[in-house]
This record gives sequence, structure tokens and C-alpha cells, in this order.
Amino acid sequence: MRFLMSTKRYGVVIGVSLTALLISNVASATDNESVSLDAGSRGDQIMAGVQFGAPPGVRGDAKDDCEWSVSIPRDAKLGEGSEVTKTVGSITYRLYDYSCTVPVASTTFHWIPEVSTTQLGRQAASVVYDNVPAPWGNFAPPARRGVVNLDMWLWVNPLLWIPISVTAGIPTPAGYIAVTTTATPKKIMFDPGDGKLGTGPVECDGPGLVWLSQFGDYLPSTCMYKYTHASSMHPSGLFPATFSVQWHITWKSNVGAHGTIGDLTLDSSHQMLIREVQALVSR
Repeated sequence: MRFLMSTKRYGVVIGVSLTALLISNVASATDNESVSLDAGSRGDQIMAGVQFGAPPGVRGDAKDDCEWSVSIPRDAKLGEGSEVTKTVGSITYRLYDYSCTVPVASTTFHWIPEVSTTQLGRQAASVVYDNVPAPWGNFAPPARRGVVNLDMWLWVNPLLWIPISVTAGIPTPAGYIAVTTTATPKKIMFDPGDGKLGTGPVECDGPGLVWLSQFGDYLPSTCMYKYTHASSMHPSGLFPATFSVQWHITWKSNVGAHGTIGDLTLDSSHQMLIREVQALVSR
């Protein structure tokens, strides 16, 4: 979801809710620079003014002849008022003045959302979740050609076993505040679906090893499971297995704050056909 808004330096002049888009009409006529900013969304939450992607290379670009200040309304009869704020959804916005003396004396006004680094981290996490790859497992022997008492290798494509990061940021009078949220793959979890007939779920640190034909049938892997019964013993004729990958989610800001959001586990379902191979031995 994208919104077109007018900005002046750090000023973000937008408020947004689920039912309406409120664009503040406070920028001056010379403030005609237009940029596109993303609004993060997840479930019923939309946060306006949050930019996704790499932050600007320089923190704080205020000129010596310009300054930021909290906007205080003044009335000839009532005198000085109080700070001006508004709340849209769960986000509070504060009105700021941006005053310059060069080339001419001018002041523009900007609504700036008050967002904590934790909130930014969670907004970035909502984008990270969308970029985490599906946890489709690989098996050797394949899922439909399993054999009783033969170790089955489990693994994830190692090219997908890499951290995924998203940076969310917001312009403020003090400079650009950015938070990078990172999802790091942690472990494989495999529920073989054979219930009491088996030894239970297994967990493996890392992506497992890719099986190659030259390894043969009996080379051990760092991640594998051995079925001890044929899937014909299940009412459906197949064992309903679940292959999962757990990701650990953390965030870190460009001002030193950091934290942990938690773990994200994604699942995929597999129908395992396990046969019992009979061998005839003659002497």
C-alpha cells in the first residue's frame, strides 16, 4: 500500500487510519517536493510515515540557517497555547515548525508521528514475515518412497538458509531513526506423523545436509529420521508429517537500541508413504 505525500526535509505530513487518509495541508506553497513512502501494514494495523529500505547515508541534514521547534499556537488575546498533537489509530502526531532564514524567512509546519524504536522494529518485522521463504522440506528417500528402518535425510535448500533483514525508518527533527529487523533461520523441526509407532519429533540445528547419490543409503546425516513401521498401519495409508523451520527475530536501531521480538515457525505438510521391503535370503 503506497501513499503520495508532500514532505519538507524531515517533515512527514500524513496521518492514516483504516477508513480514511488524512493529508495535512500545512506545508507552504514552495514545499513541492513529492516522494512516495510506504505505510507498513499487518492485520488491522497501519502505520503512516514509516519508510522501508536503506536509511539515508547521513543522519540529520538540517542547515545552519534552519531549525526545528515544537509548534506552539499563539493568540493575540489568549496568549501562548500548548503543544499541538493529534492521534490517528494508536499513533500520536506532534506538530513541528521548520523555520529558515535563507533565502527568505519562512516557516513550514509538519506532523511527525511519535514512534518508538520497538514499534519500528515490529513494523519491519511485518515485512520480514512476508519475505521468509516457505519451509518446504527435502527428503531422501523421497516422501513417497520411504523404506522402513532406512534413515531418511531431512534438509532445507542451503541457499534459503540465510538471514533476512528489513529496515524501517522515520524522519525526526533529531535525525533519521532507523531500525533493522532480522529473521535468522534457527532449526528444522520434523514431526514424522507416525505417532506411537515412532520415536517422536526431531529437531535439527541448521539446514541439514543435502543428500547426493554417491553417499549411498547408510551414510549418516546431521538431520534424519528412521521410520520403524510401514505407513499402511495408518488409516489413510500415509503418515501425515509436518516439516517446520523456526526463525529467530531480532531488531537493532541506528541509535543503539536493540531487542528480540521472538520466534517465527512456518510449517509445511507432507504425506509420507513408507513401505516395508521384504528380502529373501537363500543359502
